[in-house]
Amino acid sequence: MSSINRRNALGAGAALLAAPWSAQAQSPTPPWPTTKPVKIVVAFAPGGSLDALARRIGKHVEASFGGSVVVENLSGAGGRIGTQAVARAPGDGYTLITTSSAAHGVAPGLYPKAELGYEPMGQFTHIGLITSGPMALIVKADAPYKNLGQLVEYVKAKDQPMFYGSGGIGSLGHLTGALVGQKLAMPVQHVSYRGSAPALQDLLAGNVMAVCDNLSSHMAQFRAGNIRLLGVASATRFPTLPEVPTFVEQGYPDVVANAWYGLSGSGGIPPEIAGRLNTALGELMRQDEMRRFVLDMAMKPEGQMSVAEYTRFVGSEIGKWSQVIKAANITVS
Repeated sequence: MSSINRRNALGAGAALLAAPWSAQAQSPTPPWPTTKPVKIVVAFAPGGSLDALARRIGKHVEASFGGSVVVENLSGAGGRIGTQAVARAPGDGYTLITTSSAAHGVAPGLYPKAELGYEPMGQFTHIGLITSGPMALIVKADAPYKNLGQLVEYVKAKDQPMFYGSGGIGSLGHLTGALVGQKLAMPVQHVSYRGSAPALQDLLAGNVMAVCDNLSSHMAQFRAGNIRLLGVASATRFPTLPEVPTFVEQGYPDVVANAWYGLSGSGGIPPEIAGRLNTALGELMRQDEMRRFVLDMAMKPEGQMSVAEYTRFVGSEIGKWSQVIKAANITVS
């Protein structure tokens, strides 16, 4: 064999040996979500609002992109166990979570990092806002104060704090009541209950002046005429309660406090996948049936924020509630 032919043969052999590696290196990543099921974690027990939303989102993701979606309930530690599990998962778009204002708004300001067990921004890809629902200041229907101004006058005249109940220490109701006291410049005293129902029972019994809570647990008593909503802590009036004024329109623009649910995933999800999920979420939240379902929960359908807007929103919620917690010296231990 001539030297030229020998070189050609060696080159051809090298090309054959390199071909499989080259083809493997240049092969495209399998399209999401075809390699395994997408998992949506709910950090609470089955049957709640977050669980119901997760299952509807899962069905919509399946219909929109193919593949399969499974919902996994990982409850415990006030939602921290499931949230920690998602924080540790690979950022490949196959691990999502229906999160909340509790886990990604309030908890980062309440718990030390070691106890919290996750970094709320760096270990997550925040995809979109699902729903929001304003907190409300609730009093008995026959209370002598008909609006926030009269309430402030009443409290100051009595020279004692406004005793208000909530569903627990560190709950959004607890923190919102502290915010109300700070912004209305009146003394408040929190009374903790094991849930919304016993707090409302004590309000109706006259043992506390007010309850600070979301609307969903109290609509039956409101419709029955047993309680009055002095104000809802949203920027605009709630769609199904147009007769109830906001704190903003009563002269307190800084009292905006919403319970909210959002869709997030493990950190590092490719922007293209996060964008597709954000678009699908917006499509779902525009459907009439989904909107009715959310409004029946006493929440507002969202889904309009982009990935970037929702990420900024989560960061702003952490900052806001951390300041309230610090100013009110709230601890959970």
